[in-house]
Formats: sequence, structure tokens, C-alpha cells
Amino acid sequence: MRRISVAAAVAAAVAMTLSGCGVGGGESDNSTQKKVATGAPLKGSITFQTWSLKNPKFTPYFTKLISRFEAEHPGTTIKWIDQPGEGYATKVTGQIASGSLPDVVNLPPDIAHTAAKTGNLLDLTKNVPTLAKDYVGSGLKAYTYADTNSGNHSFAFPWYLGTDINYWNKAMMARAGLDAAKPPKTFDELVAQAKIMHDASDGKDYLMSRAPGLMDIANTGTPLLSPDGTKFAFNTAKAAAMIDKYTAAYKAGYLPANVLSNKYQGNTALFDKQQVAWTTGAGQFIQSVQETNPSLASKIVPSPALDTPPLYVQGISVSAKSKNLPLALAFARYATNNTNQVAFVKLAQGFLPGSAASAHDPAFSKSDGTPAGDAAVIAYKGMQKAVNFTPPIWTDAMNSILNQQIALALTGKKPAKEALDNIVARCNQLLDQ
Repeated sequence: MRRISVAAAVAAAVAMTLSGCGVGGGESDNSTQKKVATGAPLKGSITFQTWSLKNPKFTPYFTKLISRFEAEHPGTTIKWIDQPGEGYATKVTGQIASGSLPDVVNLPPDIAHTAAKTGNLLDLTKNVPTLAKDYVGSGLKAYTYADTNSGNHSFAFPWYLGTDINYWNKAMMARAGLDAAKPPKTFDELVAQAKIMHDASDGKDYLMSRAPGLMDIANTGTPLLSPDGTKFAFNTAKAAAMIDKYTAAYKAGYLPANVLSNKYQGNTALFDKQQVAWTTGAGQFIQSVQETNPSLASKIVPSPALDTPPLYVQGISVSAKSKNLPLALAFARYATNNTNQVAFVKLAQGFLPGSAASAHDPAFSKSDGTPAGDAAVIAYKGMQKAVNFTPPIWTDAMNSILNQQIALALTGKKPAKEALDNIVARCNQLLDQ
């Protein structure tokens, strides 16, 4: 289920396919979309597409969801199809190019971006007056794109969301004289406590154990994109200063040396082995550790994410080319209303509903007093302000360039600003190609 970030290069692949097929490779004027007529009895049929959700865990949920909707609206038929996890981006690309995009479709923000740019998604802000009141703002913003003519309008109902919070190993921190009940709240505090842990353990224990990425750059207050959303522009002095701090910490030994090598196992794996005292994860992280590593679970203390937390989101969009827009829009709203969202995320453990009314549900707003309960509430609160940091035009190739240049900066082989300049220049070259 944690495949909220789709395979990279999707936006570029979709744009190239659409351009080659004559379906609109450039921007489409979404502002000309007409409002969907509502009020008349719903009738007819539509197709609803999900992504890798047809299985014993979720099939009964969707079967009942559709049956209830059809019973409430006699004369309607919802045809549910589900696409495999692998190759979903390619499948959607083909559907858009051939004019066969399902009426209601489950899309992540990056695929939705190009579909919206080419006029294939319904502008929900224009068609749902209560959109901002009914759905979580962070989720709506993830489907709002600066490079569409619709400006600040959103193209998907936030459906199931996730975010990361901090988790600390209180036993490791106590050995270093640190208090997990008073963990770092800022990046500078994190580095300061990483030094204390390093010195207290003669370099054997670590607090920090990952290199910086796009999220860290964005959390310096640096916009990743130009105002029009078409170019990368994060080679700023603030971003360079953050990388310089990481470079100093790496040189001092506050991070494991292999965080820049192919042998790096990942932050969570090192936390699980109790080699590092800090990791990030979803609100259900402690419950999962209780099943796999009970002795560690009792040592974990949660806290809010440093700075702005990341957002992971899946949404439900409506095809602007649907031949039955009233029914498509009505079903999309039904599938994402509070009751149905809450029921779904209780099956999809570790995720959170994108409905605003879920804030009144004790399951998300009230802790049972345990660390696991605290973590769930911290995650829900963090999700409200979380940001989908990865631009829809970002690709795997670009991420490789970033990682390579960051590694050169952290090892002192290149100044941070020069590394950032190279990343931005080379990634913009890829966009031009």
C-alpha cells in the first residue's frame, strides 16, 4: 500500500505520448471547463478504476461501496476495474492517449498533473463549492498545479494520505545523556544532539543516518520550482547553507560513513538494528515494530516531524471527457465522503483519511495514552500541514543527479552551491529534452 509515490518520469512520459498522439502535448485551458449540471436524478453507467486494490483485503469494501451507491441511485451502474501495481503509469498514459480514461480514476499527484495539464481531469474547485470545507487542505494542494491555467484549482479528491513523524530510541539516547521526551525540534538541535551521542559513545552510536534530499531543501524555505512551475530553481544560499551543515556533520562522524554508498541499508533498517536512535515513519510504525521487533517497540518514543512533514497522497479524479459527468462526479464524492474514507483507511492501516470531518473521529484525534496512540494523533495533526515535496516533473534520473552531487558536497569534493547549481542546470536540461 505504501506506493503513494509513483514511478518517476511519469509526467514526461505522459506528455511525450500525448504530444506524439496529437492529444494535446501543450497546456490545455482548463479554465474553459463547464460546470457539471447537478440536481437531476442520476442514471446510466460509469467506469471506476483503482490501482492495485483488488484483493481479499479490499475487494469486499469496494463491492459493498458500489452496491450501496447503486441501491441509493436506482438506474445507475458502476463498473469497477483495478489495474496491477506494476506499469500503472504506462496504462494510464495509454488510456489518456486513446481517449479511454475511466470516468472516475485513482491517481497520484504526478500522473494527475499531466492529465490535468492536457485538459483530461475535471476542475473540482469549480464544480464542488464545498471542496475546501469537506477535504483536507494539504491533500487538495497536492493536486493543485502552478503550470495549469486553472491556477489554484484542484483536480482530485484527497482519498488516503500518509505522513512521517519522528521516532526515537529512548535507551540509546539515555546512554548518551539525552532525553527522548525532549527530542530535537529543529535541524540545528538535531545536529547538536547528534554530536552529544557521537562523543558519548566514542563514535559507535548515531542519531543522524541519512543524507539530505529534496525535502530538506524545501524545508529551508527554498521553493523547488520557479513561480510558473516549469523549471527547477532551488540553488539558493539557504539550501547551500543546509548542505554545508550536513557536510560538517558527516566530516565529524555524526553520520555513518556508508550513507553515501551502495551498502547503505536505509534509515529504518539501521534504527531496527538499534545502530541509530532516530528514524521517521507513519503513525502506525510502533504497531508494526511490535510485531517484528517487540524488544525495540518498548523503547520507542514518537514526536512531531522536524519542520514541515512530507505528505504522501492518493486521490480520486474525474475524467473531464466522461460522457456521464453528473454520475461520475457524484460517485467520486460518495467514494471519498467521510464515512467511506474512514472505513477504507481502517483497512489500509498506516494511512489517514482526506476528509476534513475525520478530525472529529477519536480514532484520529485522541490518544489512548500509549506511545503508539500518541504517534497516531501526532501523525494526523502533522498530516494537516504536510506537503507533497516532490514536484510532479521530478524523475528518477533527476534524483540520481541530486544524490550524486550531494555526495560530492558531503565528501568535500565540491562546494554546496556548485553542487546545487549543477543539479538545477542538469535537471532543467532533462526537462528541455
